[in-house]
Amino acid sequence: MHASDRDHRHAATDPLRSAEPDRFVHPDLPPVLRRLTGPEALALHDRLVETYAAVFCAPPWNDSPERVARFGELLADWAGQPGFVAVLAEGAGLAGPDAEDGTVPAFALGLTTPTPFPADRAYGLVRRLLGPATETLSGWLEVAELAVRPAARRAGLGRRLLAALTDDRPAWLLTVPQVAGTTAFYDAAGWVRHGTGYGITVYTNRPLPH
Repeated sequence: MHASDRDHRHAATDPLRSAEPDRFVHPDLPPVLRRLTGPEALALHDRLVETYAAVFCAPPWNDSPERVARFGELLADWAGQPGFVAVLAEGAGLAGPDAEDGTVPAFALGLTTPTPFPADRAYGLVRRLLGPATETLSGWLEVAELAVRPAARRAGLGRRLLAALTDDRPAWLLTVPQVAGTTAFYDAAGWVRHGTGYGITVYTNRPLPH
């Protein structure tokens, strides 16, 4: 999740859930990852929102239509910001009747964290968890959303998206530990857990300075 979002929930991939029976990732032809500019992401706005809804309106997230609409608004805003980064998984490695219908199997979005580090909304919770170390995150990439459709899970796509999005850049994110599979996913991906409290867990892709 993006820390300015009111529900302070990161869009985790939920990798432990089983895939849908009619679509799956072909083991010998993984989906292709493509980095998008802001205008390119806006051109795919409706498809990205559709994927967001498919992932987060289902259990365990159970997002409302209002929340989906809010994501659409945020996406339009984020895509116009200078530090916006997006990575899209294209369906070359999907099999099934709708594998070539233009559906986005997965995507990841990121933004440059402002300087100074914000204090509003969930950013304030991050400050409370990390204390003075929070200022280190200014200028880092914040992973705002990571969404993988159920049919494309359990094939390492979430990890590939994270790696492509950050591209060796210092990055951080927050997620909701109460949802099964979220912290296990980032732990297994090698991200560093820095604290859990106030309904969130903060991760970075490298150690914070002491």
